[in-house]
Amino acid sequence: MAATKLSALALVVMFLCLSGQYQLTTSAANTCSTQLANLVACAASVVPGSSVGPPSKACCSALSSVSHQCACNTLDIINSLPTKCGQTAVKCS
Repeated sequence: MAATKLSALALVVMFLCLSGQYQLTTSAANTCSTQLANLVACAASVVPGSSVGPPSKACCSALSSVSHQCACNTLDIINSLPTKCGQTAVKCS
């Protein structure tokens, strides 16, 4: 359940990046932004309550193209949001 919430939150962050709410200033960030944008192919597989089944080949391909640094930076952003919003930090165990 926590993994599903984290995945859904990752998609929210991705859409915030795409909508211009989160300003990307470096070429590395723009590359990461593009990598995350490609993950839209995974949306149906990670939305809570979805009965789509396993991720599509397009999703798996997009996921494999996300760099380690991009993934880690995105998770850092996701993990920092709850405390910035006055909420309890997400702890996965």
